[in-house]
Amino acid sequence: MFWQGKVDRAIRYQQEQKEKQDALREEYSGEKLYEPTYAEEMEKGDMLAMILAGCLTILPVCAGALFLIVLAGMLFMRIF
Repeated sequence: MFWQGKVDRAIRYQQEQKEKQDALREEYSGEKLYEPTYAEEMEKGDMLAMILAGCLTILPVCAGALFLIVLAGMLFMRIF
């Protein structure tokens, strides 16, 4: 090969970098040292805002689905 020295040097560099990464992976066991709670992750008014947003998005969809089920039942039983 024309640039065999450069190719060998590049392969050797890649192997050195891989060995460094492997050494770092062996040091870290993957264990979480600290697990934050929900209260620590949220600000003061976030819980109320999340509850209101959930009610405003989920309740109309559930009410519409329930209405369609009742309407289908009424049409099926011919009570309309």
